[in-house]
Amino acid sequence: MISLKRLAGWVQWLTLFVIWTLILYHVVALLSSWLEPTHRYGEPKGRAIKVFAPSAEQEQGVTLWAELGDRLRLFYRIGE
Repeated sequence: MISLKRLAGWVQWLTLFVIWTLILYHVVALLSSWLEPTHRYGEPKGRAIKVFAPSAEQEQGVTLWAELGDRLRLFYRIGE
């Protein structure tokens, strides 16, 4: 048989656990938004150059499967 005192202790512990978990979640979300760059894909400033230029086939609307495979491997390797 479970006593009311013991049940109240578990409810109190569970409530505090949920509250602290939510507080920690919001702190981590706040830090994440603070550290994330504001314009991740914005135009670079200074003497930066554009690294990727579409090929002639892509400009015409023709996409080669080999080129897609290369782009996919590049995406998995560097994450962009």
